[in-house]
Amino acid sequence: MSRQSTSGSSFFSWVLLAPSTLFLATFLVVPGIFLIVLSLRDVDSMLMVSKTYSLSQYVTVFTSSGYLHALGTTLWVAALTALLCVLLAYPAAWLLVNMRSRTWRTVLYVILISPLLTSVVIRTFAWIVLLAQNGLINDFLHKFGLIESPLSLLWNMKAVIVAYVQVMLPFAVLPLATSLGEIPASLPRASQSLGADARHTFLHVVLPLTIPGMMSGAIIVFALAAGSYVTPLLIGGRLQPLLPIGIYQQALQIANLPLAAALSLTLLVVTACIAGIMSYIQKRWERRVYGY
Repeated sequence: MSRQSTSGSSFFSWVLLAPSTLFLATFLVVPGIFLIVLSLRDVDSMLMVSKTYSLSQYVTVFTSSGYLHALGTTLWVAALTALLCVLLAYPAAWLLVNMRSRTWRTVLYVILISPLLTSVVIRTFAWIVLLAQNGLINDFLHKFGLIESPLSLLWNMKAVIVAYVQVMLPFAVLPLATSLGEIPASLPRASQSLGADARHTFLHVVLPLTIPGMMSGAIIVFALAAGSYVTPLLIGGRLQPLLPIGIYQQALQIANLPLAAALSLTLLVVTACIAGIMSYIQKRWERRVYGY
């Protein structure tokens, strides 16, 4: 290939990338810069943004036991949600990939993706209808005499985690189904022909090849759960020690915008670092398994 055709192909590639690059620069990079600048601004006694700059907002974040506890709780809840989603996603992805009927496979994919077409607020309110003291679950248990008084199923962290898992489970199933679908059918048969039973074939052949899909799903779910505030606010209440709720309160209720910006950037950086570490582990595992 000549140098002229190579340069032409490179120029055409940059032309194709230009719209998405411009969109990301406009709606992601520029607001991020404004957020960084805002987090460095001081506030007066009336919480009005002043013209001076300092690190006082970050000092408040990292010296406050309440914010540090909220950050730790947020990361723990996000990690637990990612783990539960991956564990529940594996059988669902296995069923999707190994379903012989193309019609039923399409139906299962539609069932899996259909919740993503519904607003997260609507899905969260559906959980309120189920878990409220006069909701469907308490009414069912009371009707059959299993309880005497309504159970407190809302306004706690367990309800938040359950709602998180339901909302974010498809994000774990799809990458895992892709990994399972890429495994050649001859590999399990070759393993069994060499004397391995179904359990050893799964543990030593199938499972290692699906670790990248599991890690991809875990990264997506972890990042989404760490930054979500609608679901925990509606299901758990505003008193739950989660950092997104604290950011919401500082920004919209207290109107301390610099502190809300500092909290947002702190959560963003910590989440990005953890996701980066998980992505690095995923790539190391791929090099080990696939040899590249």
